[in-house]
Amino acid sequence: MSFRWIEHTGELELELDAESERGIFEAGFHAMRELMSGNHSRERIEVPVALTGGDRAALLADWLGELAFLGETRGLVPDRLASLELTDDGVSALVHGRAGDPPHLVKGVTYHRLQFERTEGGWRARVVLDV
Repeated sequence: MSFRWIEHTGELELELDAESERGIFEAGFHAMRELMSGNHSRERIEVPVALTGGDRAALLADWLGELAFLGETRGLVPDRLASLELTDDGVSALVHGRAGDPPHLVKGVTYHRLQFERTEGGWRARVVLDV
């Protein structure tokens, strides 16, 4: 599983590679954790996340958008993905982190150049974040 950030004016492009579809969502979490790391308190928080949708690309965009939203609204600085279940109907996860003030870099996750596809070695996805 890997991720790579590509900077453009006003946006960040995220490329994700993994052996499985679930791995793409895990790599997306790790990428957002890196982006949202910042000041935090000792107070631990855990947040359940449940999103519905059958289209994997749109679901991935929603997943990353939800992580950014939790940072803005709940002050979540994500630390660990305690669980993640990917089904035909959506994704559910339990995110552990700390209360804090993560940087609010992400204004939204766009569908521009959105990609989620099977490759020879597994899966590849691309998401563009509006920053």
